[in-house]
Amino acid sequence: MRRIATVAITTGALAAGLLVSAGSASADQGFTQSAKLPTASGVQAAASYSWTSKNGWTTIKAYGKYTRSKSGVKVSFSLADGKKNGWSPAVQFRTSNGSRYYTSAVYYLRYGGVPADFKFSHYYGVFNSSYTKHLYVREAGVSTKNTKKIAYGPWKKLY
Repeated sequence: MRRIATVAITTGALAAGLLVSAGSASADQGFTQSAKLPTASGVQAAASYSWTSKNGWTTIKAYGKYTRSKSGVKVSFSLADGKKNGWSPAVQFRTSNGSRYYTSAVYYLRYGGVPADFKFSHYYGVFNSSYTKHLYVREAGVSTKNTKKIAYGPWKKLY
């Protein structure tokens, strides 16, 4: 009888502990750590900012988030196309360290070996640069018939 009571009390205590820890984990969801609070490593957390580059084409869009730190900038981005029109959505980034610029390649999605041209919204990937003074983005359209034919929008300064 004592064994059954001990097992029941221990099981109840373990279950209560799991419920408390699950409740605290779910209570933290939806909140981001303040940039003023240090992280576990003692380094301040870098803030993440959203961006959208919609410069004039009604069917082409690039969007995502960037995080800037002392060591570099990290941009995660997605591409979206509103309809099939002979152009695939693309994006290009430019960073600066004050005196020099770094311009990225033109990023676009391929489907079946050719630039994607249908209605979609797709996460593409990440762009990293060690130049952190300024970040620019511009959307572009890549022709589905000739990938060397690219129409560029204007540069948009993100910071």
